[in-house]
Amino acid sequence: MTGFYNLMSLLNLALNYEELEREEIKERLDKLNIEGSDWEKLISLAKDNSVTGLLYEILKDYDRIPETEFEIVCHDTKKLCKKNYRFLVEAVQIKRLFQKAGISFCILKGLAAAEDYPVPDVRKSGDLDILLTEPADIKKVIKLLEKLSYKVEEEQLANHHVKLRNKDKYPVEVHTMLVEPLDNKKTNKYLEKLLPDCKKHIITKNIMGAELPVLEDGYHAYELLMHMLQHFLRAGFGIRMLCDWVVFWNRGTDEKNREYYLKLVRESKVEGFSDTITRVCVKYLGLRRDAVSWMNLYDNSKSRNEYDDEAESFILDIMESGEFGKGKEGRMVAIRGDGIFDYVREFHHQMNLNFPKAGKIPLFWPVLWIITYVRFMKNNKKIRSVSSKEIFEKAKKRGKLVKSMNLFK
Repeated sequence: MTGFYNLMSLLNLALNYEELEREEIKERLDKLNIEGSDWEKLISLAKDNSVTGLLYEILKDYDRIPETEFEIVCHDTKKLCKKNYRFLVEAVQIKRLFQKAGISFCILKGLAAAEDYPVPDVRKSGDLDILLTEPADIKKVIKLLEKLSYKVEEEQLANHHVKLRNKDKYPVEVHTMLVEPLDNKKTNKYLEKLLPDCKKHIITKNIMGAELPVLEDGYHAYELLMHMLQHFLRAGFGIRMLCDWVVFWNRGTDEKNREYYLKLVRESKVEGFSDTITRVCVKYLGLRRDAVSWMNLYDNSKSRNEYDDEAESFILDIMESGEFGKGKEGRMVAIRGDGIFDYVREFHHQMNLNFPKAGKIPLFWPVLWIITYVRFMKNNKKIRSVSSKEIFEKAKKRGKLVKSMNLFK
């Protein structure tokens, strides 16, 4: 526990260090009183959450971190910078190819979020995410990417994006929706209708020296939020995405984009999740309260202690999840509630994710439910090596946290 809170304190400092003198950074590091083997655990935790590179600038002149641990930070940072610039080169090549072919698209997530960081090069990107505003272009886009030596991967784990990889193993995900379907039909329909609107809100932004198409601030923030929500409702998403949230809002945006953002979260009924995420970042990661005061995060419906308790519960869930839920076995989904109907709804949603076409035909449902259940039990035993009981218990625990956010209501 102490190591996790220390990591958040380091990240708080790393995301906001530009405003501080080197001596003040050292004083704040000294106050954490991290000694000996604690550094080893701390850097290991940072690696598990893919945020090691963010720590380099605040630790490079700090004499109390053991040399072995700082060498790990240096090694990861160099490797990360090299990978990020390769993604940047790939993005520029794809941009030229798509523009020549008249393809409407923009860059999402990692690369689009990088420029908000004090040092954009060290924000880890696992792949290059591309959003098509015309889903019908997907086949054409795949053929274009094949010209750049990309090949469609054999295993595709999503219904609304295609994953490709080039000969150097660099992955690209081509999305035809902002996020994969959630377990709420109205929100999914809203996201489908939102795609043409996204086309009107694509701007060009300088990212690490390259001009690339990205979503305008309000829409970019909404995409970051929905990406977090998608992963949270599955196994979890870790600290890295919270860092994106902090640097984005601390950087500041205009009133027009604030209004865009509020409209999007309110219409899709995810304002409770947005508020929880933002309060957590204010409490633990240095998001300035004045930068998000317009969100009205602390109304009179709850006491300040209740808000703090919710933030504590959420950050503990983040701690347990690790990056994308890899931190602990038994994490599968977060049920939206803790009643039998909530389990049934989630089970049906998982069936639809596994069988997107057949799942639209009610006559097939009984057979698809059986197949989904058998697959679930088999994976628990052979792949996850965890009992179904443990999965249900963790899902129920996380469900109470989700319920407090009033999702989709």
